[in-house]
Amino acid sequence: MRVLWVDLVSELGGAQYSLLEVCARLPSHGVEVVAAVPQGPLFDRLSASGVAVFPVSPLRASRRGRGLFSTAAKLMRAPSTIYRIAHTVKPDIVHANSLPAFLASRTISSNIPLVWHVRDVRLPTVVARDAAKRASRIIAVSGAVDEYLVEILSPRILGRIRVVHNGIDPERFTAVSRAAARQRFGLPAEGPIVGMVAHLIPWKRHDAFITAAAEIHRQRPDVHFVVVGRDLFNEHARWIAQLEEMVAAAGIGDQFHWVRDCDDAAQILSAFDLMLHPAKDEPFGRAVCEAMVASVPVIAAESAGPALIIESGVSGILVRGGDPLRMADEALALLDDPARAATLAAAGRARVLSRFTVDHVCEQLAKGYRALIAATTTAGYDDD
Repeated sequence: MRVLWVDLVSELGGAQYSLLEVCARLPSHGVEVVAAVPQGPLFDRLSASGVAVFPVSPLRASRRGRGLFSTAAKLMRAPSTIYRIAHTVKPDIVHANSLPAFLASRTISSNIPLVWHVRDVRLPTVVARDAAKRASRIIAVSGAVDEYLVEILSPRILGRIRVVHNGIDPERFTAVSRAAARQRFGLPAEGPIVGMVAHLIPWKRHDAFITAAAEIHRQRPDVHFVVVGRDLFNEHARWIAQLEEMVAAAGIGDQFHWVRDCDDAAQILSAFDLMLHPAKDEPFGRAVCEAMVASVPVIAAESAGPALIIESGVSGILVRGGDPLRMADEALALLDDPARAATLAAAGRARVLSRFTVDHVCEQLAKGYRALIAATTTAGYDDD
């Protein structure tokens, strides 16, 4: 059974890390994987893991000027490129990792099952409804995404939706010591660190993290704060400048660290004593799972994905509405009670290992692939 995975993003965001880990592990579940992705970090990491990779043009949406025409041109070229790759590798299934990747894959023979992996709760409704008509299977990464799709898609499509949670490779989070992580990223060797892992995108609510940090600092000036992530596509320079101004205005500049050169959370999470995740509309929360499997206690906004992952008070703490001052209070309480923090951390790791590993994902995907192939009576490729 051969599956062609398609993505049009070259950088490593959460969706691409999920693709990378799944594609590397699927062969052990009886699935041969081929990938079509743009050249760049994702392409290189897939190649290094032994996956056969074909290059495609990267696609980043632009709303103005020449960028708009460039985006349109790339989207028009992408289907023919994906078609040629599919014609070469002859997959049994094509698995698109995003809506743009799905749109680029729709011209493949209708005899080939086409899977659309949905990782968002913000999709252009008309485009999503049209795309869903061609999907043989729609994968939602959480119950929150499933509920969103039920709201926007035709009732005739809903039977094609399956929920498959994201999964983490726990082996990546066992090799880096606290001291080594702090030294590598220039963080203080001693003292507590409260961190956040999220690319610099406004809906992740880094401003709420800074507000919480200021309150924590007021009562515990020994605490340092770390934000891990960058502006992946250089779209938010003005907003980032506003965040930096917030840090300065709060008087926590000497305690605040921006880490923009870390492309793997496993390399830095062991440096943290706590992680805050204030995003209120998180479809899943991969960073939450990563922190938990790294035995870092997590305080997260009670919404969508994190509410699925965390049992509040047992394997982490959920804060209604992501109120930053309440998050600060919870963080201060854990910093003052290391025994409780350790208990939450141990329970958090156990929960991820029991429900959210990459092998769980691969088992479900492989089973679903086999069902799709069994339901396909014929398969073929149109020759040019």
